Amino acid sequence: MSTRESIARPETELFGPASTAAQTVPRYARLLAWPFLHKFVSLNGDLLAITLAHMLAVRLVQHFLRIPMNALNPFEYHRFYIPFFVVILYLFDGYKSPELRRPEQELERSCKAVAVSFLGLVLINFVVFRSEVFSRYLVVSWFILACLLLVAMRFTLRAFYQRLWKAGLSRRRAVLTGSLAGLSGYQELLSIQRHQGYEVVGVLVDSTNPESFPTAVPHLPVLGSLDQWEKSLAAAGANVLIVADPSALYGEGYLGEVLRRCKELRVDVELYSPILTIANMCYEHDEVSGCFRFEVGPQWSLTVQRAVKRGIDVAIGLLGSTVTLLLTPIIFLLVNLEERGPLFYRSSYLAQDGNTRYYLKFRTMHVDADRILETDAALRSRFRAQQKLIDDPRITEVGRFLRKYSLDEFPQFFAILKGDLTFVGPRTIRQEEAVRYGSQLKKLLSVKPGVTGFWQVMGRQTTTYSERVQMDMFYLDRWSIWLDLVIIIKTFWKVLKAEGAY
Repeated sequence: MSTRESIARPETELFGPASTAAQTVPRYARLLAWPFLHKFVSLNGDLLAITLAHMLAVRLVQHFLRIPMNALNPFEYHRFYIPFFVVILYLFDGYKSPELRRPEQELERSCKAVAVSFLGLVLINFVVFRSEVFSRYLVVSWFILACLLLVAMRFTLRAFYQRLWKAGLSRRRAVLTGSLAGLSGYQELLSIQRHQGYEVVGVLVDSTNPESFPTAVPHLPVLGSLDQWEKSLAAAGANVLIVADPSALYGEGYLGEVLRRCKELRVDVELYSPILTIANMCYEHDEVSGCFRFEVGPQWSLTVQRAVKRGIDVAIGLLGSTVTLLLTPIIFLLVNLEERGPLFYRSSYLAQDGNTRYYLKFRTMHVDADRILETDAALRSRFRAQQKLIDDPRITEVGRFLRKYSLDEFPQFFAILKGDLTFVGPRTIRQEEAVRYGSQLKKLLSVKPGVTGFWQVMGRQTTTYSERVQMDMFYLDRWSIWLDLVIIIKTFWKVLKAEGAY
């Protein structure tokens, strides 16, 4: 996607309905966007989840194991260790801008905080309350339930905020400025994540070249020049200043003054840099030099995550292959009742070694589907543009049902079990699609392709081809086992809803 194409994308797709600086912001809208309110709601949600987990664990252990009550709750101990959980979550930055955190980071911090909390409780029990009778079954049950309920509560709140954002509420009012390339990259980054947490009320332009911005960002009003940024922020009622690619437009002295004044005005500043967005590294602020130090994560962590990923592939591959074997005779009858022909279709893909390989899918098209595509020039042109077709005339009625619920994909579990594919990864591409990735093809082929992935759960077939490429690169730059777990959960939810499939 070119810079101008990206920056000219309707602003409503990214930030929701645009508003002008003169528009009056309702009091309740400002209250919903108040960061302290978000932290307060998250805190109470955590307390509710942890308390509910404790109550359920007590009931389960009492009912199934017949353990007496005095062994479950000595000295009403829960009144002390429930707040202990909240303290650990706070130390894990669990309440630091929770509404702006990526989902895999939410999952990682929540699970790690619960694990550390329970480890601390076990140590305290061993040292302080070792003379007391305390059920280990209760601790284990509570740990499992707390993980599930805390994560469920956190993601329920995330879904709630997303609904508010779509309705134009609870969004942070922001002013945008920066270079044209920086604005484009920033827009693309939020667009592929479908993030709508900001209400961008306008842009600030460079007084030396103001003519380029109104045409480049036609959906956002120009609030003024950079020299007027303080007045513009106050007039717009904005609480965030987003500076896209500052190194291309501002000097160090000017940007330092902006940061100093924003601190005094209690206005948050976000600095977008295309370099930092692809650096999937740990970083910390050096208090001595004032620098940001980037460090490669520990190798053992990466090794463990890769081992867990393979373990997940084997487990899902075994389960999926078993289900596929059970479904095969049923789907064979359905497919051949409509049109006699082979049950499986061999789909080609570009493997890591650059050679073409094949995986199996249940056939969803007419037997002469390839001939139909070759003889219909208009159909062939549409297919080459997106590698997908809406209302594809080659698909059978049974095939539409199989595709709607992704049943045609089940034979791919054999390839997962064999190790040719992974369950979560960048999408498979054909040899003729390689040219669309350009210099990024090497990065794409550095890992196994996946049956599901980031682009499927963020839009599936409804995304454009250029967005699919960007989403594949986004996934590769930010891969972690936590991201895979989020994608797996979203995949099953998307399949159940039959969303974006055709």
